[in-house]
Amino acid sequence: MAGGRPFVCKQERAVAVRKLDPEGARRFAHFSQAVLVEVPGPTLYVAGQGDVTGDFEIQARKAWTQIEVLLNEAGMTLTDVVKVTGYVVDRNYVSAYRAVFLEVMGEVRPASTLVICDLVHPAMLVEIEIIATKN
Repeated sequence: MAGGRPFVCKQERAVAVRKLDPEGARRFAHFSQAVLVEVPGPTLYVAGQGDVTGDFEIQARKAWTQIEVLLNEAGMTLTDVVKVTGYVVDRNYVSAYRAVFLEVMGEVRPASTLVICDLVHPAMLVEIEIIATKN
């Protein structure tokens, strides 16, 4: 503190977010291969969200609802999501996961990864985590 006042460093820079889908990379319609984020500002890392009640679609929708609550708390929306990682317990759920993902995300195309694995609770069928940055 100089002169009894806290030192404040103010850096003003616009957020730059670019979706990268170059010709040389394999392209997919429902997500970007990479998302370049150049930002000194807020980035939100959301831990895996899920539920243990209901069928796969119900659990996936609950996970996205919880994610939206956390985004809202941070002053963000789904359009600020730059990375999604989904975990499903069975390959047979991949098409249902993609259907819910596309319905929820609409035209937002974050970088995305889907992993087939066991989850921590035996009744949990899907878990979703995201990274968002304020655009």
